[in-house]
Amino acid sequence: MTSITRLIENEITALVNNRDFKLRESQHSRALSLFQQLIDEEDSPNKNEVISLIKNNEWEKPDSRRFYESLKKTKHGAMLTDYTPQELSMMKLFKLKGYDIGYALKKFDNKGFKEIVAVYNNSEVGGIGQILVQSAIKNGGCYLDHFDGMLSNLYHGMGFIEYNRDKFDPQYDPNNAFRSKYGVQDVIYRVQKNCQ
Repeated sequence: MTSITRLIENEITALVNNRDFKLRESQHSRALSLFQQLIDEEDSPNKNEVISLIKNNEWEKPDSRRFYESLKKTKHGAMLTDYTPQELSMMKLFKLKGYDIGYALKKFDNKGFKEIVAVYNNSEVGGIGQILVQSAIKNGGCYLDHFDGMLSNLYHGMGFIEYNRDKFDPQYDPNNAFRSKYGVQDVIYRVQKNCQ
């Protein structure tokens, strides 16, 4: 093979690799863009109203049955602890007026209602997770736990420091339903850095 032939082959390989890289980069950018749209959904109807209600602490009168029914509408039930209405009645409940959005504060050791649980958004309004958790902190929440994954960056970015971790235990997923949907995820325990 002559050096000119080798040079031409190298150029063709470089072009193909460059095209493949640009294609992969384009696909990656498109996927990130779609993911960002799902998270932000800036054009969600009623988003400004929902944000205003959350920031102004405008919650329905606590009703464990109503909270339970609103919470159960989630598509990600395997990610949440399955509380009964009776268990929920022993917590501070925050369900947004007119929306299937909320969270609860549960007693944590002897420190009062400090554990953030059952954070959910089962409405058409997206991109409010951070505001919802900020509200939980404002209302006394200091501790939470979650499965590792997408929420790890959110909570870490909001000042929640990991203080413990449990490895995924397959005995709690005997039919592989959780693993087939979410993979093997550790449970992470966190405390908000400004809590005492």
